[in-house]
Amino acid sequence: MNQRRAWSLCMALAWALGASGAAANPFPLDDSQSHTVPPTAQMQWRPIAPGQADTGMEAWVRVNIRIATQAWKGRSGRVYMVLPRDQSSTIEAVWTTQGRLLPGRLASGERSLVFAGVIAADTLEDQLLVRLRSPADWQSASRRLNFHFEFDTD
Repeated sequence: MNQRRAWSLCMALAWALGASGAAANPFPLDDSQSHTVPPTAQMQWRPIAPGQADTGMEAWVRVNIRIATQAWKGRSGRVYMVLPRDQSSTIEAVWTTQGRLLPGRLASGERSLVFAGVIAADTLEDQLLVRLRSPADWQSASRRLNFHFEFDTD
């Protein structure tokens, strides 16, 4: 491979990694004013469907999101919701919004884009309706899910 082709390949790879967020340096955002309604949710067995061997568990919860963004006001970037992986069963979260944030999906160990653009205010607020699902190996009577938000600047 000639030197010019190798250089082009390296540049394309670097651009692709940057565009995918792999080279991102996320900043944690303060979402301590966010809260769920009700404060706790009870996982229930999902109904058994014909031909389905494993139903798993699910719960629905409403989340009033209030993210402090005053430090980033006027800056352009992306806000991600993050669900760190823990020692328990994998959790899948799927949500709808009232329109300020993006609807989406994520599972334990992932992050999902919820906002892209210029931060225009001191807070970013919305209400999410979240469906939480877990496989049937859910073993805990109580479990704290540590969702949080991160900001990547453009």
